[in-house]
Amino acid sequence: MSREDGVTIFISTHFMNEAMRCDRVALMHAGRVLATDTPQALIANRGSDTLEQAFIGYLRDAASPGASTGAAPMALSAPDTAMNDTPPPRFSGRRLLSYARRESIELRRDPVRATMAMIGTLVLMFIMGYGINMDVDRLAFAVLDRDQTTTSQHYALNLSGSRYFQEKAPLQSYADLETRLRSGDISLAVEIPPDFGRRLKRGDSPQVAYWIDGAMPSRANTIRGYVVGIHDAYLQELAHGMGTRADSGQVDIALRYRYNPDVQSLPAMVPTIMSLLLMMIPAMLTALGVVREKELGSITNFYVTPVTRLEFLIGKQLPYVTLGLVNFLLLVLLSILVFDVPLKGNLLTLTLGALLYVMCATGLGFLFSTLFNSQIAAIFGTTIGTLVPALQFSGMFNPVASLEGASAVIGQLYPTTHFLLICRGVFSKALGLADLYPYFLALLATLPVLGGLSLVALGKQEK
Repeated sequence: MSREDGVTIFISTHFMNEAMRCDRVALMHAGRVLATDTPQALIANRGSDTLEQAFIGYLRDAASPGASTGAAPMALSAPDTAMNDTPPPRFSGRRLLSYARRESIELRRDPVRATMAMIGTLVLMFIMGYGINMDVDRLAFAVLDRDQTTTSQHYALNLSGSRYFQEKAPLQSYADLETRLRSGDISLAVEIPPDFGRRLKRGDSPQVAYWIDGAMPSRANTIRGYVVGIHDAYLQELAHGMGTRADSGQVDIALRYRYNPDVQSLPAMVPTIMSLLLMMIPAMLTALGVVREKELGSITNFYVTPVTRLEFLIGKQLPYVTLGLVNFLLLVLLSILVFDVPLKGNLLTLTLGALLYVMCATGLGFLFSTLFNSQIAAIFGTTIGTLVPALQFSGMFNPVASLEGASAVIGQLYPTTHFLLICRGVFSKALGLADLYPYFLALLATLPVLGGLSLVALGKQEK
């Protein structure tokens, strides 16, 4: 460790054969340093054969009445006294960076944590990006055509000709319809009644039945919207062919989607997944920062040194903030190059928001780490404290404005709410800092709150 990693090792011993193996030796007596140098230099200075004989010579000199301990010990004792009388600075950048370097070394030596820190977000982003897909495309449907005319067949062609549907073998009966819907072979069944074509040409309004698999309500609502749209398009085409209007209203409503015209799920999901991962992974990594030292006993180094709580926390936080930013940039590249989601806004604006957000995430992780005394409890608490608020109260699936009571308060205060708006604004709407600055200020205000709570929870001595 000393030679390869540059670790300083202090050894206290009464055996000179052990002291001979050290790089530098300080000979002490009655709390005073008699001499300090390399073992070979100490032996040469006393003209002795061994380090033990040199030590005995220094001890005799120190015990002699009025004897001087030599220039070297006197030169050492004065600075030591002055050093002890001078209080350490209240805040030291060197102490802070020393803990940052130490945490980086520990992270590098732990392959599991290092792997999770570097590629954990990428793996999850890749899985969730392709796995959580809200697009309804190439849905299987079948037709129970009881009319069997060219008009009924033309009506069914409107569905099969759409990119949203894929036609399966025709249905034979209600029993066949029920069996294929239950087995998942089809998601939509269309029943065209008898005399459909004749009644339609006569000007009547025959009813067509649509049977939709409602096991997934959101998917069923999407299918319903597609069916209504295709049905309305068919009526418009039919009315145009007959030289009449499909409706007698005076208002024509045309829907247009401003920021996602194709209504694709990936442009909407990428900012959502990015916000979730940048909260969960950095927080879970930092949740082990303090509690791990409590379990290993290395927290004693913090208790017995002049390192302040603020230096300790910020120093340990810096490596994870750096890794969080690296993960953010990798996620952006994955979104653009692999998922083909364009970044319409300014990357620097998004990066600034990500920096504040990752600092909030790591700060939240350290807060949980200071509150618990075991790594399992810290990970469990951090998982609940990040996933539940991020999914339920930050506007990922339900607008924060629709929340009430305590849910609304959590939604307004939780950092994911603000970064999600920043991420969506930059990715989809090309918004800049001038448009999004309230959310930046909210993230900035969250940092001292999390830091203050962590300082209160982290004691400078063991309880």
